[in-house]
Amino acid sequence: MIKIIDVSKKFRIYEDRSRDFKETTINLLRGKKRSFRELWALREIRLEIMEGETVAFIGENGSGKSTLLKLLAGIYAPDEGKIITRGKISALLELGVGFHPDLTGEENIYLNGAMLGFDHKMMRKKFDEIVAFSEIGDFIYSPIRTYSSGMIMRLGFSIATCVDPDLLLVDEILAVGDEAFQEKCLDRMREFKEAGKTIIVVTHSMELVQTFCDRAILLHKGRLMTDGRSGETVDQYYAMLLEMDKISDPEKSFEKKQTPSRIICEGEEAEKKEEKEESPPIPPEVPSFQRHGTFEAEITNVLIRSEKGEETDSFVSGEKVSICLHVRFHEDIENPNVGMAILRNEKSKMILFHSINTLRKDMKLGFFRRNTDIEVEFIQRFSLPEGEYYLTAAITDPDSSRSYDWQDYLKSFRIKKADFQWEGLIDLHSDIIIHLQADAQPFMV
Repeated sequence: MIKIIDVSKKFRIYEDRSRDFKETTINLLRGKKRSFRELWALREIRLEIMEGETVAFIGENGSGKSTLLKLLAGIYAPDEGKIITRGKISALLELGVGFHPDLTGEENIYLNGAMLGFDHKMMRKKFDEIVAFSEIGDFIYSPIRTYSSGMIMRLGFSIATCVDPDLLLVDEILAVGDEAFQEKCLDRMREFKEAGKTIIVVTHSMELVQTFCDRAILLHKGRLMTDGRSGETVDQYYAMLLEMDKISDPEKSFEKKQTPSRIICEGEEAEKKEEKEESPPIPPEVPSFQRHGTFEAEITNVLIRSEKGEETDSFVSGEKVSICLHVRFHEDIENPNVGMAILRNEKSKMILFHSINTLRKDMKLGFFRRNTDIEVEFIQRFSLPEGEYYLTAAITDPDSSRSYDWQDYLKSFRIKKADFQWEGLIDLHSDIIIHLQADAQPFMV
C-alpha cells in the first residue's frame, strides 16, 4: 500500500556555473552568490496505490514521472507532503545505479543485496538464480565497467526481481536489451502480478500500459492530470499531445489546401465534379480533450455511474445517471461554481444538449480552504437519442468570469434505446390515463 499525500518536489537550476575551482574560490571570497531559479518538478501530488495494483505513470518528457518514482524509492525526499509505503521495495531505475564499475558482477550482487536489506547468506542462496536469469554466464566474474548496457540491465533486473519484493518500481528500463529478454522480463512481471505484488511502471510504451497495467496516471508539468483505467488515461494522453501539437504548430491543425493555378478545361471540370460526387462522406472528427484554467482548484476525477451504481460508458435512454466530480482546492476559495455539460457531434459541429451548474441552481457552496477535497454529484435522467455523447466539466469563480479548471470532452458515453419501441428523437415517458364520463356507458361485447 502506498499513500502520497500532497507531495511536491523542487530542484535548483543554477544559471551561472563557475568554470573551475579557482574561479569558485574567488567568487566565494568576494561574497558573490551563485544565482539560481527553482524548478518545481512535482506539485501537490495526492494518490493512493493499493496492494496488488499494476500502475503506470505516463506523460511527456519532463512531466515528473521519474522524479515521482525516485521519491517512492527513497532516492529523493519530498520538499512538501509525505509518502507512506508498506512492504519491501525493489527499484530498477537508471542503468548502472547501485553498481560499482570496478567491482565484479558477483561482488555487485552482494552490494545491491546489502542496499536492499539482505545479508550475505540470503544473497548466496539467490546467487545462482540471479546469474541464470541474467544470462551473463562467466562474465559475472568480470568488472561491471566491461559490461554492455544490455548486460547491466539484465543483471539489474535479475537482482531487483529475484529478491521477491512486495513493491517493484521499474523506470523505462525494459526499452534496453533484445526482444527475447524483454519478453522474459515481462513474463517475470506477469508472475509478480499474478502473485498479488504491487508494480509501478514508468514507460512511453502505450501498448505496454494498455495490455499490462490496470491503472494509469497521467502527469503534466508536475501535476496529476488523470487517474483512471489505463485505456481511458491513454486516450486523454493522446488528446493532450494532439492539443499541444496544435498550439506549437498551428499549420498542422489547419492545413491550407491550395489548388495549382492553371486553366481547367470543361472535360476536366466535369470529371472532377463526378469524382467529388462519388467520393465517400468524411466521418465526423472525434473532439479532442482540452483543458485550461488557473488551477487554483482542479477537477481530479470524474465518475459516471448507472442506476445500479456501476461505473460504465453505456446507458439506456431514460436511465437515471450519477455524474460525480472530484474537486481539489489548491487555494482558499469562496462559493465556487461547479458545472457540467453534455454535447454531441452532429455534422462536425458540437451541439450542446444540456448544461447545469451550482450557480444556476442558486447553490452557494461556502468557503473551502486550501488542500480541501469535495465531491459534487449531478443526478441526471439521460432522456437522450441514441448516439455518442461527450462530457465537459468545469469549476469557476462565483460569477463564472474566471475558470479554475475547464475540461472539454474529458469523457464520452453512448446512449442506446430501451427495449420497448417509441417514435421520435427522445422518449418523454408519457403516461396514458382514460377518464370515463359519468353518463357514459361502457362498451359491452
